[in-house]
Amino acid sequence: MCRLLFVITLFIFNCMNISGQEGYAISGDVKVRNGEPLPFANILILKPADSSLVEGSIADENGAYQFSSLPKGNYLIMASLVGFESSYSPEFTLIADRVIESLILIEGQLDEVQIQGTKPLYQQKIDRMVINVENSIVSAGSSALEILERSPGVLVNRQSNSISIVGKEGVVVMINGKNSYVPISSLIQMLEGMSSDNIVSIELITTPPANLDAEGNAGYINIILKERTDVGLNGSISIAAGYSNAFVTTNSANFNYRRGKFNLFGNYSFSLNETDQIFKVSRQYTEDGDLIGSSTYSDRDARQRNHNVRTGMDYQVSEKTIMGVLLTGYSNRWTMNADNENINTRNGNPESYINLENYELNYWKHFGANFNISHDFTDDKSLDFNLDYLYYKDDNPNDYLNSYFDENQFFESDSIARSTKLTPIKTFVGALDYSTKPNEKFKIETGLKLAISNFENDVAVENLITDNWVEDPSLTNKSDLDESIYAGYISTEYSINDKTGAKVGLRYEYTNSKLDTDTQGRVVDRQYGEWFPTIYFSHSFNDTLSMNLSYSRRITRPTFNNLAPFVILFDPNTFISGNASLQPAISNAVRYSVNYKSAVFSLEYTNEDSSIANFQERLDEETGRLIFEASNLDYTRTFGASLSFPWKVASWWRMQNNFIYIRQKVRAFYYEDPIELSLGNFSFNISNSYNISENWSAELSGFYTSEGFSGTAKYDAFYRVDSGVSKKFGENGGTLKFSVRDIFDSFEFSGGTDNPEQNLLTRNFFDFSARTFLLTYTRNFGNRKLKSSRNRETGAEEERRRVSEQ
Repeated sequence: MCRLLFVITLFIFNCMNISGQEGYAISGDVKVRNGEPLPFANILILKPADSSLVEGSIADENGAYQFSSLPKGNYLIMASLVGFESSYSPEFTLIADRVIESLILIEGQLDEVQIQGTKPLYQQKIDRMVINVENSIVSAGSSALEILERSPGVLVNRQSNSISIVGKEGVVVMINGKNSYVPISSLIQMLEGMSSDNIVSIELITTPPANLDAEGNAGYINIILKERTDVGLNGSISIAAGYSNAFVTTNSANFNYRRGKFNLFGNYSFSLNETDQIFKVSRQYTEDGDLIGSSTYSDRDARQRNHNVRTGMDYQVSEKTIMGVLLTGYSNRWTMNADNENINTRNGNPESYINLENYELNYWKHFGANFNISHDFTDDKSLDFNLDYLYYKDDNPNDYLNSYFDENQFFESDSIARSTKLTPIKTFVGALDYSTKPNEKFKIETGLKLAISNFENDVAVENLITDNWVEDPSLTNKSDLDESIYAGYISTEYSINDKTGAKVGLRYEYTNSKLDTDTQGRVVDRQYGEWFPTIYFSHSFNDTLSMNLSYSRRITRPTFNNLAPFVILFDPNTFISGNASLQPAISNAVRYSVNYKSAVFSLEYTNEDSSIANFQERLDEETGRLIFEASNLDYTRTFGASLSFPWKVASWWRMQNNFIYIRQKVRAFYYEDPIELSLGNFSFNISNSYNISENWSAELSGFYTSEGFSGTAKYDAFYRVDSGVSKKFGENGGTLKFSVRDIFDSFEFSGGTDNPEQNLLTRNFFDFSARTFLLTYTRNFGNRKLKSSRNRETGAEEERRRVSEQ
């Protein structure tokens, strides 16, 4: 660590000694056709490559304008004014002060100026990858979860309810820049019910700054929802329907209404997915010299119905103060009827058969309320206060009818069992953030935060014996968790010169957790404080080449439900369980990246101790039960290298290419026996967009991931290919999109654990989806000329993430 800081310090001084090129001036004027000056026109300096804005100004009363201190590079000037057609200068290279030839604006019938462009599906920025969802054809009518599943470096494991980026779990999901605080397994359901047609973009942030919570080893996923950028009364609607091996539909609407000092906004989405699922689970182990085997085939008739709503109101108290409220909620109902066939063998010969009929309900409800007030003391000083209340409730009953047969498949007996799991979770969050900019080169951010959480977990397993329900005391438990997290941070950003910048932050978090059960008393009593530094440097060599170096320390806390003792039966000998002994994981990560034009190459190394791995397998040799639970590894060492670049194959054909290599080393303990594993993993994601004509476009995308780790389990390679075509019906006619997702029906997880020294061999197969045909229609409505709504953010996103479904 000291050596790393020493190297970074040397880098700072070297950057400070690099002499920056002095800026140059651009000047000119704007006129009408008869040569008269045109006062107060809008003047924009643009980059020719992508028309991105460099700087803007307004011409004076004589139509003259001037810009100073601009670095050398390629530019063009745009002049506009309502009632006139826009005018552009020729593209030019700035290597000395330059006077632009007069720009002539011609009177026209246009009452507004519109600049339109199509962003690429993937945009690589300095610290994040941006996925422009609203520009994607194959993303139309899909869910946020499906978009993440085909995003570069992202792996979604629906069985273990986990999301990883570049081989690292511990992802925090934000909504419009604020932590969602959704329990991670509830998060999977919420994202599956969130329509892509309500999403502008998704950002994959690998190096979070100090003002964001230290939670999350892998970084942040920020989902930008549509809150119209052109307001008044306006919005959009989207309707989608299709077929996989059953009916699927996703529908959404968003609106924004502004009048006077009030602004009301909101969005709503509904989805229904009835796709059947197939699971296969098998295991082998030795017992008294015999090879014992068990395999289960599960045909799951699943149905998922999701409602998501988000609405709020802002009030402009004064020119410098805005206050508002934001309400969020969802109702995610997942039901399943499963037919399961279980075979038990000894030395390869059938010993018994079990047929299982299983009904499961997993019903999550959520309500959240946020109060926010923001005050700008000056243009460079602001204060934000957020107060949040979050409530979640999970109702997860299961019914089991088990029929037992002997080795010759003759009926022996029936048994009926049921389990219940009721989990209400409450969280209160208060956050205060202050930002100031003493000068043009220096910015300071600081803040305080308090999060108080409580959950109750009531789990019971009962067997029907002679018409009476009898509780199984070994699998029945009530638990109660109270947790408080106190946090404070300071972050400084400094522009060393025109080409070099640094950002250094320090965050402190103190955690107090207590978990009590009715059977064991207090099983968790932890108090710990940790410092989390972040260091970030960037340097631009020229307009096309830059580099970035960052270091961050992060924490991954156990989810609430993983801490709670609970049991869910998969079959009579296979269980999903909680783990009250889970410890938080601490990681240190260093990342270096080079940006050349639109291409990005990065290297990253992460050292994580006590990594939390979900859905890990453990065999209870006394009972013969296979238990899936979250557990702590000893450590995980991850090296990652990635390359991302666009390619304009032709004027009508663009490609985005993303390649990632991960080398991982894992060390864990299985009943005190050490296990060490290492593996290299390669993945790529390629997206092709085709501009067929003015109103027709198409898209073809796909990804491949080689075999990799999930904790100590190893899973096979998998791939997926999607395609789509889009037709626009004029300015007000909307857009119709047809897509085929998972064309080859290849998206499935298979793998397991092979540890002969630990007497454990398992093989699992999970198929959650199928080839899907989807037709989507979207259309905007309302006034598109007025001022936009405020980008509402809350202070309670980390707490949402830690609510977890099983």
